Amino acid sequence: MVLLHSAVGTGWQTPPKKMGLKILYEAQAQGYIEIRGEFQKRQMRLTPLGQETVERDRRRLQAREL
Repeated sequence: MVLLHSAVGTGWQTPPKKMGLKILYEAQAQGYIEIRGEFQKRQMRLTPLGQETVERDRRRLQAREL
C-alpha cells in the first residue's frame, strides 16, 4: 500500500527510493501498476484498479479518523 499511496495520479513517475524490484513486480502481477524502463530509468503508473484501490483505502482511513 505504501507504493500505491506514494503514486501521484496515473501518470508515469519514478518509484519511491528504496522500493525494491520485488515489490514493484508483485504490484504489477496483481494489476495495481504498470512498469516501463530499466534500472535507474524505471517508471511506474497506477492502473485503473490501482487508482480505485488507493481511493478506497483513503476513504477507509478518513472514516477511521472520524
